[in-house]
Amino acid sequence: MIVLTNDSRLEVSGANTSLPLKEFDPCSENGYLPTTTELYEALGTGGGVSLYTFGALNFLLQAAFYFVLVKKFWGNLENERLKPALWITSIYMIISLFNLFSLIMPPASDFLWLAYKVYVGTAMGYFVDLTLDMYGGETAMINDVGEDTFLSYRKPPCCCCFCLPKKSPLTKNKIRLMRASVYQIPYTDSMCLILLVSLQLSGYVGSAGISFYNPHSYISVLLSVSFIFGIWGLFMFFNITQKYNLLSGYRYNRKSTLMKLTIIIINFQAMIIDTCNRFGGISCMAGK
Repeated sequence: MIVLTNDSRLEVSGANTSLPLKEFDPCSENGYLPTTTELYEALGTGGGVSLYTFGALNFLLQAAFYFVLVKKFWGNLENERLKPALWITSIYMIISLFNLFSLIMPPASDFLWLAYKVYVGTAMGYFVDLTLDMYGGETAMINDVGEDTFLSYRKPPCCCCFCLPKKSPLTKNKIRLMRASVYQIPYTDSMCLILLVSLQLSGYVGSAGISFYNPHSYISVLLSVSFIFGIWGLFMFFNITQKYNLLSGYRYNRKSTLMKLTIIIINFQAMIIDTCNRFGGISCMAGK
């Protein structure tokens, strides 16, 4: 008969055998996310308090900056541009808010990251709307660029996409293709978010490890393709405007550069941290 004793040992009656139970090691679990208590214990009292304090202060600072901008926009922007401007400038506040939530609820980090990507995808769509509004519409943009001006549509991150024309004039259909590539991001990410949560609740998705049998791998590929296609459309608007020095009166180059840097830094930061973690560049430190 096998008995589990109070000191976590297995005893087999009738034999002089006693086997210790193997303790759970979170560091050996691929894709394991610590609980709030485990994270706090691993960092220690000083580290945990500092992390949460700075996270909260960062959010409060970004929120204060945002409300200053809201007050400024409210009396100086037309109604057509007010909504896009509010969405775009709220990105930094939302980043800090979701980061704070991730610190408070580490196991929800994947869900919060996908939810944030939906939000940023929506803001990218509003940036495109604001760009076309500055031009005065699709026809005005074509006229500013020039109907006989040939453009290359094989731009990063789709440099090797041979289905895109290498030299072709700007037309309304191409502008709509660029717009659609950006607009699809929040819809695709929302679908993937719902699918991923449904699979996790059903027990079909465990860790986020790469495997042919893990649905998470295919969802990640779909999200990557959607993001790359959307970035291509947004960056095409940036490149066309900057190349021909258009919309200089709106200081568009500065605004588009800030938007581009924000998107690149956030996504590459996540990619670098995930790669370092996967290959041991960031060591796991179990709680006490």
